[in-house]
Amino acid sequence: MEFVNLKMEDYPSFLKLYNDSFPDNERRIYEDEEHLANFIKMKGGKFHAFAAKDGDLFLAFLSYWTFLGYTYVEHFAVQPEHRGKRIGALMLNHLFKEVSKDVLIEVEHPETDEAKRRIKFYEQNGFKVRREFNYVQPPYSPGQEPVAMLLMTHGNVDLHNSDSIKEMLAEVYNVNN
Repeated sequence: MEFVNLKMEDYPSFLKLYNDSFPDNERRIYEDEEHLANFIKMKGGKFHAFAAKDGDLFLAFLSYWTFLGYTYVEHFAVQPEHRGKRIGALMLNHLFKEVSKDVLIEVEHPETDEAKRRIKFYEQNGFKVRREFNYVQPPYSPGQEPVAMLLMTHGNVDLHNSDSIKEMLAEVYNVNN
């Protein structure tokens, strides 16, 4: 298995796993591979993604944004048939080593077994739930609903109130307060 920056040839596999893994209200709507390519280009080096691959087999991806003081993981998914093989933990370790140990993520409240497992997975990988303020993920697009979420951090992420994540909200969700 190797970790590679997402390339055009990976876009179809990325989009399929992305669309299959996240509900509409928790993801950006990409019309096609060209739309994804234009989005990445438009974000001017702040948005990144890498994949876990075994030869030509696309196993997983992690997309993230780089901001002053932390890296924000926007989406992270492993192919269902490859879950439980430590791919996710290895991808997080790669992120910590190659990008930053100071990481911010959003997770659903622990109201379902899946959400509870996800939080436990992140805790086992060094993340802590942060409850300094109530967080609601803004809608990605008009017509989408906001989603109540929890924030979790790894490393030293300064998180006191919503001003701590103002840049993330502006870049990722186009929230300009």
